Amino acid sequence: MPLTSELIWQDQQHQVLFDLIDEIKADHVSKSTFVRLHDYAEHHFCIEEAYMKALEYPEYENHLLAHNKFRTELKTMLDEHHSYDAMLRDALSDFLSEWLKRHIFGVDKKLETFILESDRQ
Repeated sequence: MPLTSELIWQDQQHQVLFDLIDEIKADHVSKSTFVRLHDYAEHHFCIEEAYMKALEYPEYENHLLAHNKFRTELKTMLDEHHSYDAMLRDALSDFLSEWLKRHIFGVDKKLETFILESDRQ
């Protein structure tokens, strides 16, 4: 897969999260949205982690720590709320929006630079 295709894939994956954030902010949200959020995160992280390993990305451990922190925080938020009320939806959408901004413009930007500078195809 050409490296630029990976970056397009990564951007498309991030757009899915933006769409899920919009769903979470809605007045009526079903449990399936939260299940899809969890599944999305696992799927996205697993693919990204496998890709970093294949490229022998030197910042893999730090990036993995960021993913694992997200996993833990998301699980904690969902486990602590027994209903999908406005308080959870607001807190979750704020958490996701802030995390996504920091992650995309932080560790993902470093990964993108590494991919673009890599001679591996």
